[in-house]
Order: sequence, then C-alpha cells, then structure tokens
Amino acid sequence: MRTRWSLAVVGMLGCTALGAAQYTSETAEWLFADPQEVVKTATRTERTVAESFTTVRVLSRREIELSGAQTIQELLERMVAEFEGQESSQHRFLSMRGAYSASEFNERMLFLLDGQPLNDPILGNFPAMSLSTHDVERVEVAFGPGSAMYGPNAFAGVVNIITQQSDTQRSSLWSGYTGRGGYNASLRWITPQGAPTRVSVQTSFWRDPGSDRIRNNDSTVRTVRLAFTQGTPERGQWRVNYLYSDLERGQVGMRYNTYATPQDRSHWRTHYFQVEYSREFGKFSQTSRLYGLVGDIVFHKVQSVPPFVPNAPLTRMAWQQSMLATETYYQWRLPTAQLLAGVDYRYMRASSGNHFGGSHTAHNLALYAQAEWQLGRWRPILGARFDAHSIYGNQFSPRVGFTYIAHERHRFRASLGYAFRAPSFTELYLRNYIVWWNFLGNPVPISVEGNPQLRPETTTTWEFGYRLLQPHWQLDVAFFSADLKHVVSVFPRDMNQPTRRWYQNLHQFRVWGYTADAVFKLSPCWTLQVGYMHVRHGVRVDYKPARHRAVFRLAYYKERGLSGQLVFNYPAVGQGFIDAYAWNTYLNLIYPQDDRSQWNLRIDNLFNVRTEMARGVPGGRRSLWFSYQRDW
Repeated sequence: MRTRWSLAVVGMLGCTALGAAQYTSETAEWLFADPQEVVKTATRTERTVAESFTTVRVLSRREIELSGAQTIQELLERMVAEFEGQESSQHRFLSMRGAYSASEFNERMLFLLDGQPLNDPILGNFPAMSLSTHDVERVEVAFGPGSAMYGPNAFAGVVNIITQQSDTQRSSLWSGYTGRGGYNASLRWITPQGAPTRVSVQTSFWRDPGSDRIRNNDSTVRTVRLAFTQGTPERGQWRVNYLYSDLERGQVGMRYNTYATPQDRSHWRTHYFQVEYSREFGKFSQTSRLYGLVGDIVFHKVQSVPPFVPNAPLTRMAWQQSMLATETYYQWRLPTAQLLAGVDYRYMRASSGNHFGGSHTAHNLALYAQAEWQLGRWRPILGARFDAHSIYGNQFSPRVGFTYIAHERHRFRASLGYAFRAPSFTELYLRNYIVWWNFLGNPVPISVEGNPQLRPETTTTWEFGYRLLQPHWQLDVAFFSADLKHVVSVFPRDMNQPTRRWYQNLHQFRVWGYTADAVFKLSPCWTLQVGYMHVRHGVRVDYKPARHRAVFRLAYYKERGLSGQLVFNYPAVGQGFIDAYAWNTYLNLIYPQDDRSQWNLRIDNLFNVRTEMARGVPGGRRSLWFSYQRDW
C-alpha cells in the first residue's frame, strides 16, 4: 500500500513538471526563505532577513497556500523545524527551540496579531489553533529573547501574525470538507482597492474531526475579524482591528504520569481589539495604540472520580479575564543609525469564584529603547526594556547583537539577550483543581494550587549564526544556548502530603543546540527546503522535547496550472520520557480554475504511518481535505 501511494505521488508531481509554464519574473523569486524579505518583528524596524541579527523565519502568503494549513498551529508545527507540536492534558501547544510549555499551558513564546500581544492573563498563552490562515498575509517568527522590545512572555521568541490588509486583497469565499464530519468555511468582504477608507470583514468556521484512532479529539473554531484603515502614513493613518475567537475542543492528552481525559472538554472565547494611529514626519515617526482583550475560558473536567469511569460527572470550571493597554513609541531615522523609544502600560484582571477565590488585578508599566547602526560592514544593535509589575516587581531586559556582512554572499550574526516569562494568574492563584495521577496503576487525585510568591522565569540566551547566499541555493545555520532560571513547574507542597502540589520556582537548567536550513532552486518552478534542529536539554526529570526535528518541503509552483507541496516531518511527535520518532507526510495540491477560483486537495499522513500526538494518544490515519476558494 505504501509503495502504491509513493508511486502515485511521484506520478502526480512528475506530470506537473512536464506541464511546467514558462519561467516568469515572479516565479524567479525565492519561493522559500527569501533573503531580501523585509521584516519588522525582531526589531520593530524594517530589516531584510539577510541582515537580521537573530534567526528569522517568514511564511509568506504563497507558502501558506502551498502548505494547505488551515490554522496557525498547523502552519508552524508542520512547516518550521524549530517548532514542535504537542498534545497536553488541556490543549495543544507549541514548543519553540526546546522551550516546551510551562505547566501544561504557557508556551514560552509571545504571539502577536499585527503587532498586538495575544497571550492572555489567565493562562499566559494563545491557542494558535484558534486562528484561521485564510485572512493571514504572512507570519514572521523571530527566534531568541524578545523581552527587550515586547516585555513579558517573549521568552524563546516572537510569532507575529500579519493579516491581509494590502492593496491586493479581495473579497473571497473559501470552503472545504473532509471525512468524519470535518469541514471549513470562510467568507471575506472588503471595500474596493484604491478607496481612501478600506473596511474588511471576515468570518470563519472550521471543524477538525481529529484523530480517528481515539475519541474526543475534535476541535471547532469560529472567528470573526473586522479591519478598518483610513489615511496615509504621511498625513496620519488610522487602523482598527477586532478579532473574536471561539475555540471548543476535546481533551485527550497525557503528560507526566496523568491519565488520559477522554470526556473532558475546553472552551476559549476571546475578543481582541486594537486602535492604532501612526504618522511620519520626514525621518521621524510616531505610533500609538490602544489594545486589549476580554473573554472567558471554561473547562468541563472530571474532578470527583477518575476520568476513565463510564459517564463520569463533569465539573464546569470557569474563568473570566480582561486586559486594557496603551503604547506609544517613536522612531528616528538618521544617516547611519535608527533610534526607537517607547512606553507601554497594561492593566490585567482575572476572576473565578471557585478557582481563583474571586478576582485579581495587576498592572505593568514599561519603558524601552533601541539603537541600530550601520558602520561599514557591521550592523550592531543595542536595546533594553524596564518593566515594573505590581505583583512580581521589576525586570530589566537588555540585548545586544550584530550582523557582519563579510561578502554579499556571506553574512555572520550574533546576539546575547535576557528575557522573562511572567507568572500567569493560574500559576499564582489556582485552587480546587484536580489532576488524576497514575501511581502504581492506581488513580490518585492530585490537588494543584497556585503560588502567589512565584518569581518570573528568566533566560539568558546567546546565538551565533551564518548565512550563505548563492544564486540558486542558500544555507542558514545557527548555534544557540539558553540558561533558564526560576523555571516554574508543579511539585509537592509538603512531602508529608504528596497529593497536594503547587507551582514552584525550582528548576535551573540549560537548553542548547543548533539549527540548519537549506533552500535549493532546483528549477524555475521547483524548490526544495530542508530544515533541521538538534536540541539538548539539561532536565533529568519532567517533560522534555524531542532531540531531533526535521522538515523537508518539496514544492512546485507556477502562476497557472497545477502547483503543490510535499512535506515530510520527523519526528511526527516527540515524547518526554520516551521517544516516539516517526515520519509523517503531507501533500497539498492547488489547481487554479481561473484567475479568481482555485481547488485544493490536502492529504494528511499520506503513507498512513502510525504516530502519536502525545504519550498514549495515537494520531489519525490518512485523511483528505477538499477545498474551494473563489475571489471577487
């Protein structure tokens, strides 16, 4: 069976190659990892990828379409070797360069939507599977500590999700279907191009049936987004963004030594909003924004009896949260330097009568500054941020780095930075929360409690990288090392009461490794990208990420006719106490019917490899997604 599928794939791609269109200027560009791509996430100033002082990955709109990914979660864990996807007991999270999820919830990375922080106050994370890719123009990922610019939670890096707001955006409909009740639908309306005021409304509905080898693994996502833009940067520009995200999913994962949760459900509902005004005054510019979120999180969990008991009663566990923030920053562009300075204030609130003992508030005031220079072949950068938080005190986050252009084809970079992850309200104040522990084959209820005395996790990280640029291929390698202190995890509160556990700052360890990314233009239409990450962990106990991650992407793209991408992932998932290495393969084919319509076929787990999403949680068999998109 596997051989027949392999021959089918080779045959489809081979026929595509025989029908290749004429080489055009557009397809002559780099399909993956364009070194001249301009990014702003790492520094908030415009820099090309080739001149970045830290590792940067960009997923353009074309790459997103070729991937077939329907959510940000799928896009990152399938396309970027430095990300590892894991199914925990509560949600599906991402690990960035071995900085795995803290305490089941908090990814040690910061998510942004058009520059607005998305990490919530209750759990400290953003469920990346709750955002559709249909309205996303590009995703920029800056690896390494980012607290010097963004403050809390920019621990291992920053993921900036940039929505479609360019002049090429058009109204469109996107719909699709897969077996076992999975389907998607997305509709976007936007005012005509060239209008002084542009308004865009987009809504999406997506249901993933999940693995067919285990129950209670489905996800349902509903989103609504409104975007408003008026004016020009030279005369002043207003931008308004609103996003409603509604994610409901089953919980089946197992981490540490807990039991599977085949009946538990979770529900995230969040409203995000941002009002931004920016204006340029020659070499000087100002940006001001008001942003925040409001929403709730509800768990339906088995708490009174072990979760595997038939018809076990579910306890409704609800939390409410809100955040209101304002930020202003200024930029000066000098002949050989760029300066940036800003101030950021955030007010946060979270409440739960049963699980927080009421409501809790916190506020954070921050000042930050950054300077970049162009000194011959050198591009040094220096930045720092000071955060004053009402609960855990003050944090100072500096960073320094440089890029050295030895030759137009040879670029060296280095960086050293300090970052911190703020304790979430859950880690500080949680109570009345039960996890079922497997002790010698017997279910034991473990009570998990918050700790108001927690300190922020901190990291001191350095990176050294090299980029080689050739006309038809390029190579990027990086070595990194992160010393983590005050790492938060769940430990016994009293050795005489082993069933009572709470969050503590106990761990201090190092994560180190290297990454390599190579891109080859095999022909005008064929591109091959190979990404690899090796990571080592100084943790003898507790969850650990996989040591090896590899992503192979073979893509065929032309402006007309059939295009496609074949992706190999290794491992499909990595375990902490055991290794579950295996290949997983994804095939995505795109056929434009005309200039405004296209069909899409996505095949997951192409060779039907038996893999796992988490320890004891089997992944699904081969599945097919059929989608159709129509632009107006």
